[in-house]
Amino acid sequence: MLWTRRAIVWTRAPHATWKPCVRTVAFSTGMRVMSKAAGAAVGAILAGVLCACAPVNQDRAQNAYAAGRYDEAANDVTAALAHDPGNLQLKHLAAQIFTQRGVQYYKGGQLLAASNDFHNAIGYDPYYAPAYDYLGMLSFQQHNWEDAANFGDKAAGLEGKPDPDYVKSARKEILKVRSGGFQPYVVPQQQPPPPPRPY
Repeated sequence: MLWTRRAIVWTRAPHATWKPCVRTVAFSTGMRVMSKAAGAAVGAILAGVLCACAPVNQDRAQNAYAAGRYDEAANDVTAALAHDPGNLQLKHLAAQIFTQRGVQYYKGGQLLAASNDFHNAIGYDPYYAPAYDYLGMLSFQQHNWEDAANFGDKAAGLEGKPDPDYVKSARKEILKVRSGGFQPYVVPQQQPPPPPRPY
């Protein structure tokens, strides 16, 4: 049996480089089996080439990180992890990069962006203590005492250090709230207007 199909064929003129061109090729049954095997081989080669991109992106990410270009570093490390998602060294680098970019956002008052980056850092490396520490400080600043204590405690435990001062302060605030001595901020209800006076 004979089939025709358009295929990319690598051709080369004498003393020239190989280049792809599209041709209509006739396949027999045996050639079709052979073309599937060749396709699998080409797929394996392409996978190898794509995996080779991970070290390039990792180097670019490290250079951008060292230069303080955290947005660029975040893009490069994300691309590297797309090619090599199981690489623990890349995951740790991603945690460092996202934490530092989060610190920039935190210092610039962009608290939501900072929180997202700190959570991304923990997603890449759940044992990266600085990300937990910054989440704790961010929570403390927002008067979220429970999260401040939990994140700060986690950071201190991972680093093998005593709890930071903000964790101790958050625990005191938690005790005040639980004892009823301090009520968390509640939006006051508007009082109905007084009834009109009779004239």
